[in-house]
Amino acid sequence: MTIREAYSMTVKRLSAKDGDHAARSEARCLFEELFGLTRLKMYEQASRELSEEDEKKLLDAVEKRIQGVPLQYITGSWSFMGRNYLVGEGVLIPRDDTETAVVTFLERIKGRNVSRIADLCSGSGIIAITLAARLPLCSVTAIEKEEAAFAYLEKNISLNGAENVVPVRGDIFVCHKDIEDGSLDAIVSNPPYISTAELAELQTEVRFEPETALDGGEDGLDFYRCIAGKWLAKLKNGGIIVLEAGESQAEAVSSLLKSNGVDDIRVTKDIQGLDRVISGTKK
Repeated sequence: MTIREAYSMTVKRLSAKDGDHAARSEARCLFEELFGLTRLKMYEQASRELSEEDEKKLLDAVEKRIQGVPLQYITGSWSFMGRNYLVGEGVLIPRDDTETAVVTFLERIKGRNVSRIADLCSGSGIIAITLAARLPLCSVTAIEKEEAAFAYLEKNISLNGAENVVPVRGDIFVCHKDIEDGSLDAIVSNPPYISTAELAELQTEVRFEPETALDGGEDGLDFYRCIAGKWLAKLKNGGIIVLEAGESQAEAVSSLLKSNGVDDIRVTKDIQGLDRVISGTKK
C-alpha cells in the first residue's frame, strides 16, 4: 500500500465517523505523529510503499479511532501552548480551554513578586510546566493524586526540562496539611468539575479519559469547596488564585471564593465566549 493509498483509505474510514473535513485533519495528524510525515512529505513521497509494520500500525490506529479512542491517546502525545506532552490512558488530555487559565494567571501576577506557586490536580503537568517556563525563577509545586497521571507528570517534567517544577503525589483533600499556611504566592488549578450524573452523558471520546479527572461530585463543586476551605489559608495575603471551571459554574465558584476571603474576583471567558476561569486576590 502506497502512502497515497494509505491516506485515502484512512480518510475514507474515518469519514464515516467524523465527516470528511475532520477525517482529513485526523489522517494528517496520524501520518505525522506515527511516521513523521508532514503534509509536504506525504505529497513528495506519495508513491512510496509503506512497510508491513507501518501498514499494521496505521490500520490499528484507524480501528482504535473508529471505536472512539481519543486521537491523543493513539498518537501518545499532544501539544499545549508550544510544548509537547506525553499523554495516554489514565491522564486528562490537554485542551485549548486551559490556555485561558494560563493566560489569566500570567496577567494577574504582573508586577507581583511571585516565587512559589502550587498547581493543584496537575494531571499531565501542562499548567505547571508552562508557568515554570514563563517564570523560571519560580518554584512550581505540581500536586497529583492518581498513579497513572503522576507518571505522565514526571515524564513531562523531564521531557520539557522543567527543573523548577516539583512533582508531589498527593490528594489535595489531605496534603494541604503538609504545606505551611501563608507560604504560597499563588494557586492555580484545573480540577475535576463535571457532576457525577453528567458523566454518563459525555461523548464517547471523553469517556475514555479517567473518571477521577472528570468527576467533581454530585454538583461538580467538590474540589472547589476543598480549595476554598483548605487551600486559601496556604496563600499569603495578597496572593492570587486562578481556577478553571465548567461554563455554568462561575457564579458558584466565585461565591465560594468570596465567602472564604477572596476579593477582586474576575471571570474570564474562553475563546468560545464561555465563562471559563475565575480568579481573585486573597485579602
